[in-house]
Amino acid sequence: MPDSPLRQDPAARQRAINHLWQLTGRPGEHRQAYHFAILDAARDERIYPGLRRLAASEEIISLYQGPTARELAAVAPYLVCLGTSDRVFDWLWNEGWGQDWGIFVTSLAAVPTIRDHFRRLTLVRTEDKKRLLFRFYDPRVLSIFLPTCDAGQQKEIFGTFISRFVIPADGGRRLDTFRSTAGQLTTSSIVLSGTTGAANQSI
Repeated sequence: MPDSPLRQDPAARQRAINHLWQLTGRPGEHRQAYHFAILDAARDERIYPGLRRLAASEEIISLYQGPTARELAAVAPYLVCLGTSDRVFDWLWNEGWGQDWGIFVTSLAAVPTIRDHFRRLTLVRTEDKKRLLFRFYDPRVLSIFLPTCDAGQQKEIFGTFISRFVIPADGGRRLDTFRSTAGQLTTSSIVLSGTTGAANQSI
């Protein structure tokens, strides 16, 4: 979205950063490095080259493995550490915000543990034993799927170490947050731009 008013709104950008890193807005506040994006390289031909450039300094790992990871590298889903700087976020904001490139995740677990958890979710088995690709990292899929999950399904999606999913919605103008506590799904929303500003509301 090269001419998007949202992308050109520094206040909206800062609200997104504060929400993803759970910052209060105080100057010089330290960022924690346990926030991640899961991006779908198949969504846009710019994603894979962008990830390759970022990989020189950032932690980026495919959810595929072995020959599949090599053969499907350009269209694979990737776990991307947002880090403690603006580098990854600015690339997402400037190039792909609002275009359903992926979702955000918060977890204190080690990267290999997170990767293995989500790698297992990429394939699901139907009742007739067929294996299908589950594109949970598509925000349009996960935002619809999570509210339908029972306690068992929530445990499978969140595991024991995913504290929240943050899903861009409404063309990136809103961030919807999903948490699971004792099998109970809770949701909230923050508006990045518009007259409501950064007000939180239930969804």
